[in-house]
Parts: sequence; C-alpha cells; structure tokens
Amino acid sequence: MRLCQTPTTSSAGSKPMPAVHYGIEFEYLLVDTRGPQAGRLRDIHALDVPRLAELLADKPGLGDPELAEGDLGIRNGYWYLEGDERFDLEGRLVGFVAKGVEIRTPPRPSVAVAIDCLLDIERQLAARLERDGLGLAIAGFDPLRTRYGYQPPLNAFERRLRAGDREYEGMELSMLTYGPDLNLSLPDWSTRRNLDAARKLNYYAPYIVPFSFSSPYCAGQPWHGWSRRTWLRCEQRPAVKLFLGLEEYAEQAERSPLLRPARLAREAGRIEFKAFDAMPSVELLAACCHLLTGICLANNLRGRSETPDVALYRRAALHAFDDAEIRNGARAALYAAAEALDRAGNETAVAGLAPLARLLSSRSTPAHDLLANDRLFHPGGLADTLPRAAAC
Repeated sequence: MRLCQTPTTSSAGSKPMPAVHYGIEFEYLLVDTRGPQAGRLRDIHALDVPRLAELLADKPGLGDPELAEGDLGIRNGYWYLEGDERFDLEGRLVGFVAKGVEIRTPPRPSVAVAIDCLLDIERQLAARLERDGLGLAIAGFDPLRTRYGYQPPLNAFERRLRAGDREYEGMELSMLTYGPDLNLSLPDWSTRRNLDAARKLNYYAPYIVPFSFSSPYCAGQPWHGWSRRTWLRCEQRPAVKLFLGLEEYAEQAERSPLLRPARLAREAGRIEFKAFDAMPSVELLAACCHLLTGICLANNLRGRSETPDVALYRRAALHAFDDAEIRNGARAALYAAAEALDRAGNETAVAGLAPLARLLSSRSTPAHDLLANDRLFHPGGLADTLPRAAAC
C-alpha cells in the first residue's frame, strides 16, 4: 500500500507545516526479572508500594515547570507510580495501590524528539527497577486479572469524592488498562480550530484504534476479540480531551464534553488522545503520533463527534480490520492524514505512517502477534524494540 507517490508540497493547495509540540505519557506493567519467578507479571496488590516509591523517588524531571504535579504531588517528575489513591474518612491520603509505572515527557517540538526523550527516561527507569529485580512490560490490559477490587471497600468520603469528580469515572477499569496518552499542542491554532480537531479525532478514533491493539487476553486465556481494553473502556473513559485556560474554560465548558480545565497556563490548547492500546514498538508509537497529526491537519475528513460510538468501538475490538467498515474508515483516515502531511511538506511523517499501511493491508494488529507467539504481554520496554545498533 503506497500512501503518497511523490511530494505535492509545491502544489497550489499546499500549506507549510504548523508548529506542533508533542508530549507522551506511557504506562507499563511490572515483571520479575530474577529468581524462580523471572518473567512473572507482578500482581498489583502484591507490589511493595513504599519500597517502590523509595526506589523511584530520585528521578529526572523533578520540578519541571512544564508538567503538572496534581493536588497530592504524587505525579511529579518524568516517571511516577500510577494507580489509585485511598483516603480516610477525614480525607487524608492513607494508601496507594500501584498498577505500574508511568513515564511522561515534557512537550517537545517533534515526534522524534519526544520519543527520544521517552526512551532516555525509560532506560533510566529500567536501570533503577533492575536494582530490585523488576522490569517493564507492555500490554493494553492486564492479561491475568479480571477485576480490580477495592481493598478495603470505599468509605463514605471516598464515595463522595468519586461521585463528584468525573476523572474518577471508570477507576475500577483504569486500574487494569495500560496505554499511551498522546498529547498534541498547536500553539498557532485558535480554540475553534483545536475543538474541531478534537471532535474529528473523537469521530475517527474507533477506526484507528486497531493499529494499537495489544490486549487479546482475559484471565490468562485468549479473549474472543482483539482488544479487551477497547471493548470495556469505550463507554467509561474519554477518548479525547481539549484543555483550555481557566477563564476560557469557565466561559465555554458547556460547549463540549471534550473540554477540560488546564492545570497550567501552558496546557491551554493541548489535545490529549487516550483511546490507543499500549503500542509495543517505537516504530508503531511514532506512526500513531504522525497519524493523529495528519488527521488534525486534514481538511477532507468530514466526520465529527463529541460522544463515543460504543457499538463501533466494540465492532473494532472484536473484529479489527476484518470488519469492512472499520477497515474502510481506517483507510480513509490514514490516506487523508498522509495527504495532509505531504501537503505540509513533512515527508518524514508521511514515511513514518508506513507501519500502519502494512497492518491495514494484512488486516493485522499487534494483538495478532501476541497470540501467534503465545505471549501474554511484550516483555521489556520500548527501547528493547529498537535495532541493537540504534539502542546503544
């Protein structure tokens, strides 16, 4: 499948590539790397959180003003334990259940620079975890657990807190899911144009998520589809968010359910895409970043939405690109993205879409590879997927 035959940047309809800043958040499961249980996936309720917190406390990125820390300061630096905070009846933090580790990069001026930053942080994190015989693993959904149970049950304060904050919606599910949040900021774009791009990404999300599928297991056995993560999360968690400055958000919050208040002034205008499974390779992660950029730029994609098409997501989760509607929608999005990037003169991004064209042509996903190789997850981090010479 050839996406673009020749550059068209000199054509009458060409426009220069706008400035785009990229930030990547990526979640990892943890595995044992030594001893009789080497290669075993760590159960989230068996993780020694105080020990992990101590091991990972001295980290890169502490105090980076480009990243928000959250109300409790847990999400500081370029990596942190990701999980569920527990409170007592008076609202004091008394516990934390970690589902794994998350890396986040500060905004960077290109996909390549953002991914290089992610890989540098990941290598540091892997070296730190190895001190305690732990390693990283990649999958879109915990392949062994079927539910996250609150231990102990939620108390009255916690129930009120979760009922009043939509960011807690679907927490029982998010404790079992893993995936990247891909963040794009186009600083020269207006709120109107950013919101249009967010609505466009929301519409095309069910068609493009199969490119990332990596969760074909349930309780250690093959599931009856290709992405258990997508099947479950599509009606509980948002696919796209657009962050606005506090004053603008107060004025426009009712305009769209995709809008969120920015925690930092520099977050205003950030589009966050959250629907992908956890990609198992650098090549695929880069391709999906380019795809989102191209969809934002494309002026010939007519679909827009603000609510999830649950039925379409679930068709994708079950059948991936074997479903003709999913396949055709993915093809339309991919070709439109390639054309938009080509018109903007970004030949690197166009070439970077090639892995997606290959998956679409073969009607396959990363989940197909997991099942074919009888693997529950991809061992190691993204840096382990690089050619040996490039990883040095």
